[in-house]
Amino acid sequence: MVARKSDLAETAGASACVANGWDFAEVFRYQFRLSLEAPAPCAAWRGKRVGKWHLHHCPDLRAHEIVLGNGTKAGVVLGVAVDATGQVLKGKTKLAGISDLDALERYIEGLAGRFIVVIAAFDHERVYFDPTGGLTAVYSPEDSVVASSVHVLARRDIAPNETVTADQVLARETQFILGETCDRHCHRIRANHYLDLATLDLVRHWPRAEDAFTEDSMSREDMIAGISERLAQIIGALSGGFTTALPISGGTDSRILLAASRDCLDQIEHFYVHDIYRVTEFDRLSATRIARELGLPLQVIHHSAPGFDAMDDLALANLRQKMAHRTSLSFNGIDDATVRAVTHAPSADLVLRGNLAEMTRANKWSRELAGHAVGPEDGLTFLTSKSPEELRAAWTPERYERMLARYGAWVDTLPEPAHQRIPDLAHIEVFAPAAPNNVYYAFEQNFYINPYNDRRILHMTARFHPLARMKRQLVNGIIDGLMPELTGLPYGSHYKKLFRSLRAQGINLRGEF
Repeated sequence: MVARKSDLAETAGASACVANGWDFAEVFRYQFRLSLEAPAPCAAWRGKRVGKWHLHHCPDLRAHEIVLGNGTKAGVVLGVAVDATGQVLKGKTKLAGISDLDALERYIEGLAGRFIVVIAAFDHERVYFDPTGGLTAVYSPEDSVVASSVHVLARRDIAPNETVTADQVLARETQFILGETCDRHCHRIRANHYLDLATLDLVRHWPRAEDAFTEDSMSREDMIAGISERLAQIIGALSGGFTTALPISGGTDSRILLAASRDCLDQIEHFYVHDIYRVTEFDRLSATRIARELGLPLQVIHHSAPGFDAMDDLALANLRQKMAHRTSLSFNGIDDATVRAVTHAPSADLVLRGNLAEMTRANKWSRELAGHAVGPEDGLTFLTSKSPEELRAAWTPERYERMLARYGAWVDTLPEPAHQRIPDLAHIEVFAPAAPNNVYYAFEQNFYINPYNDRRILHMTARFHPLARMKRQLVNGIIDGLMPELTGLPYGSHYKKLFRSLRAQGINLRGEF
């Protein structure tokens, strides 16, 4: 039955689709909306009732019902999740032996993947998020709505943020951080907090006070083994349950995923690499060498390939405008070449991404402060990759002081043991939901997922001393243990240095490989 206009929620996104002649189901694929209202934002979306709340979602976003051992419906997992035993959630999941809210919460904490969990159980209604807010969301106490993006949330005109504009963010001059969005009434969620639907307040549930963040009670060898085993288990579950694609680059993160895929390489349908600028030529050279050594078929998405520029400028501009709306006016593609390249990526149920594995290199630390508690000013420096002087020049004094206060308030929610690893937790709780995970909504043709997105893995990674991570002890331990064939194979940086050295000698090999 075709839904009547009165049966649909007129969101800002729906209005934008009408104005531009877009298909809402295509523009907001893999997105969702949770509200007290019965109307859906799109006739093609599916609806479920969870307690007093109505959950509407794209049909391509998988839904799994949670049922307690006594047969009581407890809620819905929306997205892709792998449980603590390595099983992919599919359809109804019966949880025997869970008899209270704490046990249900610990079950949720053991899930890896990209998902949200909406529960109505034990007299509570809440939304839980995956370990880094991979299926990120925004919420508005004023509207009493939770949604994947601002344009799916708001049934009104967007109320522009008064301190930083969407135009500035889309121009990559600044970013929305620490809960900011393009709408002053909508706030970005933080990972490892649940959203209490009675108050629409974020409440921390992990890490707990008993969770250690030093190496005192766990050896580095055990951490390497634990991370490697769990990562291999998750990738095996995902590749065994879905069609999958794994991008390979000249860097470390995809190499970690590839190493952890050793026992299921034959289950991954696509391996590919982008070569779209001069600098990505080095990624292609590294990826080609890896694929040759491992006997893997590798698709090269090259800027000179026939059809790469088939999309005309008008269609490209239209696509980038859609991307902006999908991401709450935060991202419209890095540049035209990147947007074109992504449209040529192989089609699969899941694309396995490795960017969360950057924690293995202590990417949000400095050598001077490694392993120490970090104050708000240093914390903002690590979070934004800008110095206090750069931030003061880019922000108004009011915004700078507000962000310092917000960062300090976030730190105050952490249990004392976690204060030894504040930059790691800021990265996964504050940065990841707002930046890389929000960007995933921009690319609607595939569902992007981080196998590294698991609390057990992230916890052990954070426990590993930052200085040791900077020295690549964790990276090398994982790769050497899982796939020693990769050890010694050149990274993209090797080819970059080689070409630079040859060029200094008057030898130019560009185009030869």
